Amino acid sequence: MFHGLLKSLCSLFVMTLLMASCSLMHDDLEPCDTGVYLHFRYDYNTQRANLFNDHVGGIVVMVYDKDGKFIMRQDAFNTAAEAPIRRHDFAVHLNLQPGEYQFIAIAKQKKYEDALATPGAKFRIHAHTDGENMTKFNTVLDRIEAGEIDEVDCSAPLDTLWHGMSQHLTTVRDLQATHDTISLVRDTKQLTISLHQIDAPANISADDFGYEVIADNGLINYDNSLASDSKLRYTPFHTWTTEFRDATGNVKERTAHAGLMLSRLVYFPPEQNDRNAMLHIYNKVSGKTVALINLPDILQQGRDAYASQNYGIQEYLDREYDYRLDFFLIGTEWQYVNLSVGVLDWAKRIQRISL
Repeated sequence: MFHGLLKSLCSLFVMTLLMASCSLMHDDLEPCDTGVYLHFRYDYNTQRANLFNDHVGGIVVMVYDKDGKFIMRQDAFNTAAEAPIRRHDFAVHLNLQPGEYQFIAIAKQKKYEDALATPGAKFRIHAHTDGENMTKFNTVLDRIEAGEIDEVDCSAPLDTLWHGMSQHLTTVRDLQATHDTISLVRDTKQLTISLHQIDAPANISADDFGYEVIADNGLINYDNSLASDSKLRYTPFHTWTTEFRDATGNVKERTAHAGLMLSRLVYFPPEQNDRNAMLHIYNKVSGKTVALINLPDILQQGRDAYASQNYGIQEYLDREYDYRLDFFLIGTEWQYVNLSVGVLDWAKRIQRISL
């Protein structure tokens, strides 16, 4: 009995030393690692490269228990004085007690509050209450209510938005650090439209046309799916006209351009076609429609540039974020469009089919 008691006391003494060791550490020694170090990747792109440290400037982490109940929020961001996210060993340290956890991450190009303070429409994240279920989390794009179709303030480009969430429970153990990684998907897309006049190359101006995308994509669920929402109208944040002159200085050709940024594009099947984003280009003078196109359907044809990867439609739309459409017009009707994507020297000609 005495030996058993002595053994128990020795075990208790050793455990007490171990538990106290973290608080007894001096500044010149490594601290005891506990909790979770949450790392991030953004390689879900067509480059298939991890662009997280170069592209992201601020991140918000929502922490939930194993049952999906909200526990806390923690932010990290770059500043003018310090840019921790640029470090390749960057991680958000969460001081969590032993247990099982899951996470949602929202990333932007800058600190979340700083992004909200800039001009134009903003993505706003749900403010959780303690213990609220993670399924209540969402991200909403600002809009101005205007009847059947709400207006998005496109006076400035949308701040780039990334989303990520746990694919499994993360286990935190006592007296040791846990490392886990969240993969991000970029939800915002850039679209550049260019108009070329085949029959009168010098007779075109960006100011003569209206450009809009009508989409039901302004309410993003906790799992990055799109919730059914009011339709939104996106317009260009910038329009411009370029000129090509001959050796004598005469204008030989002009091209009209428009730059737009959009929230996540999702391809819906024919039975849900009313939810697909539609690109509408029209002549301001005549009011005549120049193009009315199912945008996800035409953009997904960019998969051909990465044929060896065998991307599915939605995977491709989520990986790609920079699209260009060059329309070639005769009169006020487009004859064909060239689709080009990313940084590749690749284009696909899509002929108009008149019904």
